[in-house]
Amino acid sequence: MFALFAADSTAKPLTPDFVTMGVTLVVFGLLLLILYVTAWKPILAGLRKREDGIFAARDEATKVKHEVEGLRVKLNAEFAAANDRIRAMMDEARKDADALKASEREVGKKEAATELDRARRQIATETEAAMQQLRQQAVELAGLMATKAVRRNLSLGDKQALLQESMEELKKTVKA
Repeated sequence: MFALFAADSTAKPLTPDFVTMGVTLVVFGLLLLILYVTAWKPILAGLRKREDGIFAARDEATKVKHEVEGLRVKLNAEFAAANDRIRAMMDEARKDADALKASEREVGKKEAATELDRARRQIATETEAAMQQLRQQAVELAGLMATKAVRRNLSLGDKQALLQESMEELKKTVKA
């Protein structure tokens, strides 16, 4: 075969050589036949397996993406619900604080009113005691003045009658 190619040394490189083309086609065909019988099926099986793996990974990624989206929506809903619960708890705490403040204010007012009433009663009691003492002194002074005016000593009965009469007149003047 080499002799066939070597014998034609005058052949031009651009002119077609049908014998070489024919032999090349036969060799190529035999190579394809051998590859088809021995390697084509394993190559196709590997390509199909790879293709199936890629499709499975794509489907798994899509599935995971949907699961993640569902979890994200669920978490956002839980976050919103937690925010609502926190807001409600804060409102309730504010209401409780306002109620406690109002309650403490009422207790303070009641205590102040009680203290004011106690002070008024004490003032009234002390005023009454002072008035009683003032009346007593006025009666004694009136008795002393009457004794000096008459220049005599009055009997016990006269003093009591005079004291009673003076107290009634003093009460009338104090009330007026």
